[in-house]
Amino acid sequence: MKNNRNHNGFTLIEAMITITIAAILLSLAIPSFSKMIERNRISSATNEFIAAMMLTRSEAVTRTIPISICTSDNGTSCNNALDNYAKGWIIFSDCNRDGLITTTITTCDFDGDGSNDKDIVIKIHNGLQQLSIIGESATAKDHFTYRVSGRPNTLASFRIGSSPSSLKKKVTIALTGRVKLCTIGHTDCP
Repeated sequence: MKNNRNHNGFTLIEAMITITIAAILLSLAIPSFSKMIERNRISSATNEFIAAMMLTRSEAVTRTIPISICTSDNGTSCNNALDNYAKGWIIFSDCNRDGLITTTITTCDFDGDGSNDKDIVIKIHNGLQQLSIIGESATAKDHFTYRVSGRPNTLASFRIGSSPSSLKKKVTIALTGRVKLCTIGHTDCP
């Protein structure tokens, strides 16, 4: 008598070849995923920072007082030595135009009672992990101010990347207050 059974499944050799091919494909795909994740993090950070700049501008126009954004690593005060907005930032009324949150009396009367008040904190951002947002000009290194017209005092630009040595995006604030975004290294990005 003959035993004629069909055996379904993989042989050991076929399974080893399949696993080897899958390992090779994964080793090729993982670096691409890492670069894609980094690009997405930088794009997300860029969008958050542009939104913060636009909020700063719109609040200056709406409130008819200078509004500033400053670097902050604690969420309660500006840090002029920080020079990296990715560590955190604060948007606040800047009546004294000094780039610092004034906890004493300013030149602004926010509540309309005829007496001057302290600066108002509008929004706090606690920071972005493993990223850098560096102001290029001396006037934008640790704070940046919009006037009541919605225009900045000076032209400013900020570079954004995964580290200070690897900056990929550039956000430029024109004298009109308009924001321009470009990718560093492209012909349209000086």
